[in-house]
This record gives sequence, structure tokens and C-alpha cells, in this order.
Amino acid sequence: MPVSHVRVLALILGLAMALPALPLAAQDLGVIRESEKQKSETVSKSEKEMLPVVEIPVNDTNYVVGPGDRLSISIFGTQFYSFVVPVSSDGTVVIPGLGTAYVRYASLLDVREKIRTLLRGEIRNAEIIVSLAQARQVKVTVAGAVLAPGIVTLPATARVSEALAAAGGGVKDTTALRNIRVRRSDGREISADLLRYYRIGDLEANPFVSGGDRIYFPPKDRIVGVYGAVGIEGRIDFVPGEKLFDLIEVSQSLRSGAFLDSVEIVRFRDDNVTTDRFFLDLRGFPADRSKNIDVKAGDLILIRSIPQYQQHRLVLVTGEVRYEGSYSIEEGKTRLSDLLQRAGGFTSDASLEEAVVIRKPPSTEKDIEFERLQKIPAADMQEDEYEYFKARSREKIGMMVVDFKRLFLQGDDTQDIVMRAGDVVEVPKLKNYIRIIGRVDNPGNVIFNPDWSYVQYIQAVGGYGWRADDGDVRVVKARTGELVDASNIGDYELEPGDTIWVPEVPEVKFWETALTALGVISQLAGIVGIVIAITRLN
Repeated sequence: MPVSHVRVLALILGLAMALPALPLAAQDLGVIRESEKQKSETVSKSEKEMLPVVEIPVNDTNYVVGPGDRLSISIFGTQFYSFVVPVSSDGTVVIPGLGTAYVRYASLLDVREKIRTLLRGEIRNAEIIVSLAQARQVKVTVAGAVLAPGIVTLPATARVSEALAAAGGGVKDTTALRNIRVRRSDGREISADLLRYYRIGDLEANPFVSGGDRIYFPPKDRIVGVYGAVGIEGRIDFVPGEKLFDLIEVSQSLRSGAFLDSVEIVRFRDDNVTTDRFFLDLRGFPADRSKNIDVKAGDLILIRSIPQYQQHRLVLVTGEVRYEGSYSIEEGKTRLSDLLQRAGGFTSDASLEEAVVIRKPPSTEKDIEFERLQKIPAADMQEDEYEYFKARSREKIGMMVVDFKRLFLQGDDTQDIVMRAGDVVEVPKLKNYIRIIGRVDNPGNVIFNPDWSYVQYIQAVGGYGWRADDGDVRVVKARTGELVDASNIGDYELEPGDTIWVPEVPEVKFWETALTALGVISQLAGIVGIVIAITRLN
């Protein structure tokens, strides 16, 4: 028998005798042994929880092998053999019958070559595959501005962001997510920038951890600000040596509407109190690198937006028109009549009496007096304050003064207002009746009759009821909600949808009146007694 075959046989016998305790995944021609299948099914829950969750497939050029890793070695020859060996605490891998390979601080790629070289010296004409079966657990120290600084245990495939999470996360408004320092056990130091990782997914800014790492999260100190037409605006940590384009990239780049011909930079002078400002033309961004200046701590970058960039000017038309929906307008040109014509005109059920145009007031428009009165009980208000409060409460916010009947039935162009973006045209359904409520015999709706007065409508529902205050009848206008005195016929015109309200005469209770009168009499008697006493003394 050739010598090489003898060595292969010795290797196989050595593995079978020397590694009985290892989790051999021995397979003959790819068939898993039943005993190994049963073992895999009986793995405890705690062991499963210890297995690392791998973010991405391990990069063999970046992953550094160390103590605690488990390597899978598979040999494809006349028969197939697969087994797992651990990396010992001194960084060596012992391959029974063949020797030892030192793998500490070596990449997974280098470890593969070392083991293949070692095995090929004894095994020829066979394919040898070396892979990472299970990543080790490592301990790293997390310090600085974190919630729970200390030593944390992580899989070797974890990154700096996972070390931060294991230490309880950062402290709001205190922890700097940039300028993070990672000192390796061999003395090397690298940096991490988790803000860059979180915002643009730069994996190089979020490096893998390694056993014995000391990760320091600095507190927020020096900052720069980016405001305006960028993905995320605000103040972020300053990174020494960072360029303007890098800072814009961390801010999730420019928006499409960015106004680039005059980007403003505000920079502190050496006294860190007074500032200078200058402008850059970034219309060649990002290809033109000539404007990619160095950023300094405290800089403020202001990138304005093109005015009204890609803003659609729309008006919403709802209700009794042929084609409801949103319509585009030309600012300063499109009028109400143009808009209703494009909407197909009114339906036969449209109520022109109640149709309105609502224009949203600017967000800066405030009624300070009304806001003040809203916080005061009505009983504590002065009479004029209460009247103002009632008037403002009844007001329909943003309603424009437009008479649809005069415009569309009488051709009065003074009512044909110019539309603005955001306006809403509401055309309610026709209410061909007058509503009568309050102290009448039969409250309800009565078909509108243009020749009737409020008295005739009240008579149509049976007249005044018990305790009706016929001297204080009110008309509520459907379009504005205004309350008018019904007896002042010249001040209003009854229209479909209006409401006639007959209030009740306030009930006067005898004992309350008597007690009030007795109180007044008692006070008067007291005053008279005091006057008489003073007179006698004089």
C-alpha cells in the first residue's frame, strides 16, 4: 500500500479516536447519521439562545479569528468527512494526527489557507473546505456618555452599534454618535461614526468589535449646523477634518428643490463670539469638488429652497356640483366662476344660499383676545367681552363673503373672487324648508314660501306654545349662523335652510323672588337703623 494512503488512513483513524467528544457531523456520501440528527434535535434552549445572530454573511477578509471560534473542516475525497474544531485560548487550532496551526489575529481567509496548506501535505487529490461554524463570544468595554457603561458580551460578528445597545443606549442630547474611539487589544485605534451609519447605512462607519476592545462614546461638545433643503436638518457633532460635501451627505444629501447658487456659511472668528458669513455656489454639486471646503466647529450651513418649487396650486370643490374634486388654478387669475364652470356647474339640488368659500387663515394669524376669553368662565366676563366671545364663537373660520345667488343668478361680478391655493368651495344640498324650533305647538320643518314672514311660519306649526316668549323670536341664518331679531324684518331675508327659534319665557320661582326681596328689605332696614342711630348721637 502506498505511503500516502497509509497516512490518510492513519488520519481518519486518529480523528475517530481523538475527537469522540466533538459534535461530529460525520456523513457518508452526504447522508447524516441518525445519532447526529437526534443530537441536533436535543440542543437545549439556552444553547440556541447563545448562537449569534449574523447580520450579514461573514466577510472572510475582515473577520479576525480568535479564541472561542469554532471552525468547520470538510474533506471531499473518496469519502466525505466533516468535523468541527475549536480555536483554543492561545489562538491555536489542533488538527489530530496532522499538527497545529496558529490562527490568532489572522483573517478567516488566511486561516483557510493555513489549514489547507497543512492538510494538503498529507492528503492529496481531495477538496478541503474550511469555514466558520460558530462565531465566538467576546467581551468589550463600553465607556463614556452611555446609560450603563461597563463590560458587555457580544458575538464576534457584532458591530459598535450593538455594543452601544448592550450598554443601554446613549443619553438623549448628551451622547455624541460621532468621533467614537475603538481601541483594540493590540494597541491599534480606529474610529466609528454611528450617525453616518444610521442615516446613510455606511457599514465602514460601524466597524466590527473584537475581544478586549475599549469603546469610548464622547459627550456632545463641538457641533455644526445644517439647515434648509437637506434630508435631515439640525445640529450634529463636528468631526475634525470633515469636508462640506461629507457633512451634506450625513444630512441625507440635498433635496431636489435646493437653491444652490448662494449657500450661506456662517463661521465664528477666533474669539468664538463674533461671526463672519460667506456664500458658495454649489450648482456643480457633487462633481465640482473645488467648493468642497473644510468644515470648522461651530459652522452653520444654510441651504435655502427654491421659492414655490413644484408646488401644485389646488382648490377643492365639494357638494352639489357635477364633478367634485381638486382643481388646479393659476395664482392671481382663476376666479370662482371659472372654477365652477370646470366643475360642470351646479346640480339641481344645489343650495346657492348656503354655498360658501372657505379660505384657511395663515398659521401666524391669531386672535389674542379670543384666546384670552376662552380661558375665562362666562360668568366672570364683562358684558362687552361676553358679546365679543359669542360673536367669535359663532364665526365660521375662514369663510369668505361671497353671495353665490348674486354671482350666478344675477351676474354680479363683484362676487366673483380670485381663488387661492388651499381654498375650499362647499355647495350643500338644497334645503327647501324653514326649520321652526322652540316653544311652538308642533316644531319641525315647513316648506319654504318666499312670500311668508316669520309669523306665518309660526302659525303654520300651530302657533306659539305654552310659556313662549313671542317678543324675543330669533332667526338663525343658515349660511352664516348669525342670530337676528325676527321682528326687525328689514335687517334680514328669510331663505331656505334658515331656522326660526321661539325661546321660552324664563321661569320665575316665588320662593326665590321672595327670599331675594326679603334680603333687600333686610339690607334697607339695616341702613335705616344705622342712619337713625347716628342722628340720635348727633
